Amino acid sequence: MTATNTSSKLTRQRYRGLVYGIGGLAILGLLAGFILNQHFVGTLIYLLGVWIAGGIAVLAPMWSEATLQDERDWELHNRASGILVGITMVFGLSILPALYVLDAGNYIEITGIASGVILTLSALFLLYGVCLGIAKRRI
Repeated sequence: MTATNTSSKLTRQRYRGLVYGIGGLAILGLLAGFILNQHFVGTLIYLLGVWIAGGIAVLAPMWSEATLQDERDWELHNRASGILVGITMVFGLSILPALYVLDAGNYIEITGIASGVILTLSALFLLYGVCLGIAKRRI
């Protein structure tokens, strides 16, 4: 007697629908929590949803026998990442030094929000550099 695989294979369409569907429900849960003044519950639903969707997005391609991602996905991801980093770099290099000079001349004051944006952009570029270094070592 041969064993047959009775479980349905995860297809590309189901994979994307599952990940985006759970992510969408998570966002709706967050918005509903905000509207209903149940911020903690909305945040909990959101965090659970994005962690579940993220887990599926990362683990399903490793465990599934079906091809859920291919070179088209990787090319799109690489292009989008390059565009993001490029836009952020142009924004950062064109605006941030000028802000510091204007702050030093007492023309403007860099507030807590602006400092947070600067730290976030700096952390993004540091993280990108670390990830680029890891990717170079693995190739």
